[in-house]
Amino acid sequence: MATHRSTYPRGVTSLGLGSVLGASTNVVFSHVAQAVNPFVVTLCMVTVSAIVFGIVNRGRRPLLNRDTWRAAIGLNVASAGAYVCLVVGLKYLEPAVGTALQAGAAPLMTILVTGLLARRFTAGPAEWCGGAVILAGSGLLMWVSFTGRSALGNADTGGTAIGVAAVLVSGLAMVFLTLCAKRLTQLGWSNSAVLAHRFYFTIACCTGLSIGVDANWSALVDSAGYLLPFCVIGSGVLLLLQIGIRNVAPFVVMAMTNLNSLLTYLLQLFDSRLHLSLSTLYGIAVVLAGLLWIVITQRRGPRHPPG
Repeated sequence: MATHRSTYPRGVTSLGLGSVLGASTNVVFSHVAQAVNPFVVTLCMVTVSAIVFGIVNRGRRPLLNRDTWRAAIGLNVASAGAYVCLVVGLKYLEPAVGTALQAGAAPLMTILVTGLLARRFTAGPAEWCGGAVILAGSGLLMWVSFTGRSALGNADTGGTAIGVAAVLVSGLAMVFLTLCAKRLTQLGWSNSAVLAHRFYFTIACCTGLSIGVDANWSALVDSAGYLLPFCVIGSGVLLLLQIGIRNVAPFVVMAMTNLNSLLTYLLQLFDSRLHLSLSTLYGIAVVLAGLLWIVITQRRGPRHPPG
C-alpha cells in the first residue's frame, strides 16, 4: 500500500501531462487526415516514434524469454490496432468525439478483459459506477455524432459509423496495449525498451495498407512543417503514458486517458473546419464526471483483492 501511495501521484501526473500533449496531436492528425490517407499519417507518426525511442534505447538489449516474447508480440498487435484505428476514426469524427469514444469505453472494457483473463471479476462498485458513467457519456456522444449535432455539423451516416466503429476498436486495443506494456515492465523491461520495440507490426501494417492508395503526397509535403514536430510530441506522449502504465493500475490508466477529450475539445476550436458544439461539451462533461470519480476513489489504492 505504501508503494502504491508513493507511485500513484507520479503516474497520474504523467498521464495528465500526456493528455495535454496528446490532445494537440489528435487535433493536428485529424486535420491532416482530411487530405492525406490515414494509413500514411499513422505511418509517419509511428516511424518518428520508433526512430526516437530506438536511439534512446540503443545498445540496451531487453530480457528475452517465452513470457516477454508473448507480451511483446501482443504489444505490437495492440499498438497497430490502437493507432491505425484511432487515426481512421479521427478522419470521420469530430476530434473531441473520437478521442472521447476511444477512451470512454475503455474502463468497462478493462474490467471485462481483465476479468475474463483472470476468470474472475475483482472490480468493486467504484470502478463499475465510474465506468458506467463514462459509458453513458460515450453513448451521448454517439447520438450527437449521428444526429449532426457535433462540431462537424451534418455528417455522412456511413462515415460516422465507420468512425465510431474504428475508435471503439482502438479503445479495445488500448486495453490490451496497456496490459501487455504493464506485463513487460513487471518482467523487467525498461520504459525505453517497451517503447522502442512496440511499433514493428504497426509500421508493417501501415506500409502494406499505404501501397496502392492515393496518399496525396503533395498535401503531406505541405503539412510536413507542422506534422513532423507533432510526431515528435507524440513520442513524448507515449513516454508519459508508459510512465503512467508503470506506476498505476491499468484501470486508472484507461480512465485518465479520458482527459484527452476535454483538452481536444478546447484545442479544436482553432480548427476552422469545425464549429462550437455545446452538445459535444455536455457529453464530454458526463465522461469527465466518471473519470473524476474513478481517480478520487482509486487514490488510496484498490479496495478489492488484486487480480
